[in-house]
Amino acid sequence: MSRRPSLVSLPGRWMAPLIMVLFAVLASGVNFLSQLRTLQADVVEQETRRLRERLSVEQSRLSFLSTLEDAQQVRRIIGGLGLYTGMQSAYLLAPDGRINASIIRADIGRGFDEVMAQMPAPARHPELFAADRMGIQVRLLEDRTTLVGVAPFAGDRRLVTLVDLTLPKARLRSTLVTEVVRESFLLMVLAALLALLMHRLWFTRASRLVRTLEQVGDGQLQARAALSGRDELASIGNEVDRMAQRLQAQQTELRYLGSLVARSPVVFVEWSPEADRAVRFVSASIEQWQHSPRDLVSRRLSFGDLVHPDDWLAVWSQSEHHRVHGPDEYRQEYRLRTGDGRWIWVEDRSAVDRDAEGRVIGITGILLDITVQKEAQLAQREQAEQLRLFYDLPFIGMAISSPESKRWLQVNDRLCDILGYPRDELLRMTWTEMTPSPDLQNNLALLQQMKDGLRDSYSMHKRFVRKDGQLVEAEIEVRAVRDAQGRLLRLLSTVQDVTERSRANEALRRQTQLLEQAEAIAGLGSWSFDPGAGEPVWWSGQLYRNIGIDPAQGPPRDLKAHLALVHPQDVAAVAAFVPARREPGQTDSLEFRRHPDLGPERWFRVSVRKEPSAHGGHRLSGTVLDITALRLAQAALEQTNAELEQRVEQRTEQLLAANRELEAFSYTVSHDLKAPLRGIDGYSQLLQEDHAERLDDTGRAYLERIRRGVAQMGLLISDLLAYSRMERRSLDQQAVELLPLVERVLDEHSADIERLGARIDLSALQPLMLTTDREGLAVILRNLIGNALKFHRPGVYPELVMGSRLENGHHRIWVKDNGVGFDMKYSDRIFGIFQRLQRSDAYPGTGVGLALVSKAAQRMGGRVWAESAPGQGATFHVELPA
Repeated sequence: MSRRPSLVSLPGRWMAPLIMVLFAVLASGVNFLSQLRTLQADVVEQETRRLRERLSVEQSRLSFLSTLEDAQQVRRIIGGLGLYTGMQSAYLLAPDGRINASIIRADIGRGFDEVMAQMPAPARHPELFAADRMGIQVRLLEDRTTLVGVAPFAGDRRLVTLVDLTLPKARLRSTLVTEVVRESFLLMVLAALLALLMHRLWFTRASRLVRTLEQVGDGQLQARAALSGRDELASIGNEVDRMAQRLQAQQTELRYLGSLVARSPVVFVEWSPEADRAVRFVSASIEQWQHSPRDLVSRRLSFGDLVHPDDWLAVWSQSEHHRVHGPDEYRQEYRLRTGDGRWIWVEDRSAVDRDAEGRVIGITGILLDITVQKEAQLAQREQAEQLRLFYDLPFIGMAISSPESKRWLQVNDRLCDILGYPRDELLRMTWTEMTPSPDLQNNLALLQQMKDGLRDSYSMHKRFVRKDGQLVEAEIEVRAVRDAQGRLLRLLSTVQDVTERSRANEALRRQTQLLEQAEAIAGLGSWSFDPGAGEPVWWSGQLYRNIGIDPAQGPPRDLKAHLALVHPQDVAAVAAFVPARREPGQTDSLEFRRHPDLGPERWFRVSVRKEPSAHGGHRLSGTVLDITALRLAQAALEQTNAELEQRVEQRTEQLLAANRELEAFSYTVSHDLKAPLRGIDGYSQLLQEDHAERLDDTGRAYLERIRRGVAQMGLLISDLLAYSRMERRSLDQQAVELLPLVERVLDEHSADIERLGARIDLSALQPLMLTTDREGLAVILRNLIGNALKFHRPGVYPELVMGSRLENGHHRIWVKDNGVGFDMKYSDRIFGIFQRLQRSDAYPGTGVGLALVSKAAQRMGGRVWAESAPGQGATFHVELPA
């Protein structure tokens, strides 16, 4: 019995327009009722206001006419109220309730109670028509279609009116119905347009989506909705298309897998869980082993009969164990007999199928022929044994390492010996731990190229840090072991210790480099030629640079080619020199110039030596020294010597003239300057001795200053003459013993030493024997000791320490005091002539003593310097060549 279709079961293309129409009708009805209720209230309010305004006007008119007692005019006014729209009745009531005027003439003179009894039931209430002293009253009857208006005026009279609201309400209702119908029509039209739009934009696409789903449900997985847009239908359509695409891909994959299974060497078997292990299903691929699936399923052939007798018990026991105790997936390898009587190895991956209660409902297995793999395993074992024997060879280090962790996975004894680690400790380490920089960065870069597939092997020279901290030089060869996909699995490495070879090569390289540097510095090229060995002539790089030819051309092939490099004027001499007969061990030399076409003129000295060779003959070798600078120096020296002789004559004449002028100056200073000073000194002394009592204290002070000035001027002239004599006197080099000379100088200052209470320390003065100018050295010691005694601090006994030693080929003498000292920023001034750092009134002197020390040391080929600080004494050093 079929069910009647309900409204909900209608298609959306009909349901949506119907709902829209119903919604439009319902909206119009609700709008009509709402506006109708509002309309009635508006009509009552509007007519009440109009009636009240009308009664107010008529009340004024009737009140005025009542004072005139014009009854005819009053009735005319009341009758005129009949023209008022909707006016049903109008009565002018006297105080006794009789009708004085009315729209209906028949009612004039009647009692209002009688007329009221004939009115409709809602109006039969006297209180509705009662007058209010406060003013005009308008009331709505219960039927809500009649308005009652009461207007009192003078003399207790009142005007009563009844207005029918039916007509205005009908007019407004008619207008409202017209608007509602128009709005309903517009809503219906809009609903129809919206339904059409939804049909075009929604339901047509929905129908397309439904058809697509029906096609997919029927198995047409290539069907697509292909809905565009961003709405829900488009999203559903996209998901449907994706679902169909996935189903189609899965179906394609299943078909492909089915074809693979049909063509694969894998055999699928399903056994019964019973004790007989009967075959319930077997794939057709078992025919590759010359067995029919039908024979096994029909039990004409038992699967147990195919298993090798030696393997059957283990296969059965393992299967039974997994069936009872689990796990449900396990793997076996055993031998299986083929239809032609051969035995093959198969890998059986079985799985136990159970129901919800855990009962075994079947056993499935996947069988794969692994005979080739088994044979390969046997061959691999043999190969591994051979590899092990090779791996343990004692003359080369071998290792297997991981490319990711860099850890040693396997090492041989030789590698342990090279690195100095025991095997178990080495296998816990990585090769990066024992590779120093920059070898580690270079090795990692090569490994990264191998990881990136850019290379399968590399070799490099690197260093390892042994366990004892020493560096091992090694040559390593590394090869990659990859899987079928090309991924790097292992690194096979060979390590050869080349430390001694590297040291020898480095030594040879350094020797070669030093030889090349020496040849380049000396401009010395070398060559060799062994005619018995059949080797060509060998030239060093410097020889190519000397001659000025490109090394890429190689040395000349024969004597003619050699002579082509020689200056034409020297060809004959070289041609005679080369083939000359020589005794073994004899060295001959010849000087020649290179050819002008090879560049500026350059001179060379070629040396040839003949020695026995390893082949029984004789080997020639030699050098070619660039002596261009020597030749030029010789020429320049000859010219310089000639010029120097001329200059010496000129300078000697100039020096003689300067000495004569200096001697004349010294004579002038010693005689012409000192003569007036002696006069001044004599007269001032006579004045002081004979006439001092005639002078006052100021005059005597002036006279004392004159005498001190004369004495100071005399000292300056004497020191200046001494400085001049030091400049021009000839040096007398002789052996001078230092200690006696120092004692003689101290004896000269003995009076000052005794007067000042000075302490002299000569413990550091070594007994040196100097070859120098005795008088110059005495001047130096005399002035340094005198200054040390003179510049002492007030109230402090002078202390003088002298010392000497032989140091770096020089005699060094120093004089140290505890005097006033000086600031080192003036150290460049103290050895200048007339330079003083102390006031002359505190420490007398001329400022020439240290200048004499400096000049004497300079003339003797030495130097002098000082170290001091204010108030901390001074140390003067004199250095003379030994």
